[in-house]
Amino acid sequence: MLTPARSGALALALSLIVSQTSTRAQDAPAKPAAAHISAKPTPAPTPLHRGPAAKMIRALLAGTIRNPTEQLFSGLFPDWVSEEPQVNPNLRPFLLTLPQSNLLGDWWGLRTKLEAMGISPTLTYVTDIAGNVTGGKSQGAAYADNIGLNLLFDLDKLIGLEGGSFLVSMSQRDGSSLSQRHVGNIFTVQQDYGGQTFKLIDAAYQQNLLDDHVALRVGRIATGDDFFVSEYDYLFMQNAFCGNPVGVFFNSPGMTAYPNDTWGALMKVKPTPRTYIMAGIYNGDPSIRENSRHGVDMSMDGTIFAIGEFGYQVNGQPGDSQYLGNYKAGFWYDNSSYTNYNTASAQRGNWGFYGLFDQVLLPFAEPGSNRGFGIFGSLLASPEQSISQLPYFFTAGFACRGICASRPTDTAGFGIAYGDFSADLRDAEQQEQQLDPAIGVRNHETALEWTYRIYLRNSAAFVQPDLQYIIEPGGTGKIEDALVVGCQIGINF
Repeated sequence: MLTPARSGALALALSLIVSQTSTRAQDAPAKPAAAHISAKPTPAPTPLHRGPAAKMIRALLAGTIRNPTEQLFSGLFPDWVSEEPQVNPNLRPFLLTLPQSNLLGDWWGLRTKLEAMGISPTLTYVTDIAGNVTGGKSQGAAYADNIGLNLLFDLDKLIGLEGGSFLVSMSQRDGSSLSQRHVGNIFTVQQDYGGQTFKLIDAAYQQNLLDDHVALRVGRIATGDDFFVSEYDYLFMQNAFCGNPVGVFFNSPGMTAYPNDTWGALMKVKPTPRTYIMAGIYNGDPSIRENSRHGVDMSMDGTIFAIGEFGYQVNGQPGDSQYLGNYKAGFWYDNSSYTNYNTASAQRGNWGFYGLFDQVLLPFAEPGSNRGFGIFGSLLASPEQSISQLPYFFTAGFACRGICASRPTDTAGFGIAYGDFSADLRDAEQQEQQLDPAIGVRNHETALEWTYRIYLRNSAAFVQPDLQYIIEPGGTGKIEDALVVGCQIGINF
């Protein structure tokens, strides 16, 4: 349940929103700042285990609260945003990420003073409230929330280091998981559940070189902040979509995501304005995710997690059409120790590959309006059936922004996520079931989500009614399909 302090704070914030909400959402350039938060599971490689692993997400399709990482590392992550004020709005391509304001404005002059010094602060609040009205293990409701504080340091302004920047971020999470308590599914319905405590997250330095064609990043970072990313996914409350396609977390204990960063290094090269090549190497230690460590465990006891990605953008540059598309493909390797489902022996290393895309299909208005209809999808494969829990996982869906001209930034979306459990895992569980009939045999799980995001106060806040239908919760067929009704609320202070 919400504590009295959180209830009072939320009520105050919502009253501010209502009192200041304009009758028409704005769709004009403004300075972006803020963060939307997503949680991801970090299961062990053998039995089904969903530990807290998540990521700071950058932005939603409709320009929701935006990740400070994007703002700080604009040279490293410019793939889908072209915010060049000198470009004629009629020549501007369709933008996925729209700018938004802060609910409390300039913080009574403090924000302007800090940014003049080279420090950009961001304070956000996101909560997911959900209940399953039918199906699952039992009926009930739960909430989870995240308060995020981020400080972005422009080292050029502070110490004269051109192209240098530094990010420090932290979060406070509270609440419980509806999936764990009442539904029994593996693709959790609340994207900001996981790591329910105070945590230090990012402590990352970046250096841009060669006119931002090359960028280096090192420090406490998370793989999911940069790889497996499509902005369309950030519209959704279901954790199978939000942030990153969730399948990789079941096959790689070394994969990290907000709020569980680790030591890592990343290099990104942009040979052309439409292409990039990116590679990263990380300390793949699952134990750093434990809440008791609060993100300040600076050890490097894990094995190596390595990943590479190539991306290509269709349109998206000044003068291009509105049919913006992003296409990405990558490969990862995790040197962790796995248990072989067939032999029960230890095995070193697992690997996988993936592809994801998003594409605008139908603009609704003239260039610069950013209203339109787009589709997205992803496919993740970890072919080693003897050690991968979910060898095959995919997502697909659509998002539609500005259906009504009077609400140009509001966004509707539908998504489907499907995960297929390992055939070798099923064989092992069938053998165990002969000794204990209560043991379930996992086959597959599917999550469907319908959602509509309503932006308020020039996108400084949103209210998002949400409906999810979970097919075969847990993958065993022993739990009835569940219908989940929920709401997500986000505020950028």
